[in-house]
Amino acid sequence: MGLWRSLAFVLAFAAQLGAGALAQPTVPAEIAKVRAEIRDTCGGRATFKPGFQRTADFNGDGQPDYLLDYSQSECVGGIMTNPFCGSAGCTLDILISSGTGYRQAFGNNVRDWSLAQAGGKSVLVLSLHGSACGRSGHLECQRRLAWDGDKFVAAGRR
Repeated sequence: MGLWRSLAFVLAFAAQLGAGALAQPTVPAEIAKVRAEIRDTCGGRATFKPGFQRTADFNGDGQPDYLLDYSQSECVGGIMTNPFCGSAGCTLDILISSGTGYRQAFGNNVRDWSLAQAGGKSVLVLSLHGSACGRSGHLECQRRLAWDGDKFVAAGRR
């Protein structure tokens, strides 16, 4: 009887694991491709923190637009833990949803970023290398970007 209980327990546990695996959210092919490219750059060994992939709806189509923050990725076992970061910050890619998938609408190094709301729309607030504002590199530069229906455009400086 003990063997049957053990077997039943193992089967129930395996079913739970399988159900959990099926419940994992799928990511669009374009996001999976970026993750694969990062892994390749890292020699096949990369980790992604939960903040690597965030969503907003910049274009108002009800579909998630993806912000990929490379500061939230890490190469495992290499000399450089994050080759996507430097004095200008880390790579931030934004992929905007379209009727046929996703396209990259922004890709640049940023020191920090956040999302804000203006007029009911998501606005990207960026902290950049000083050279982006005509200053010395160590000085901070802030930019606000909004989606104009085709691309990100300046929404004012701070």
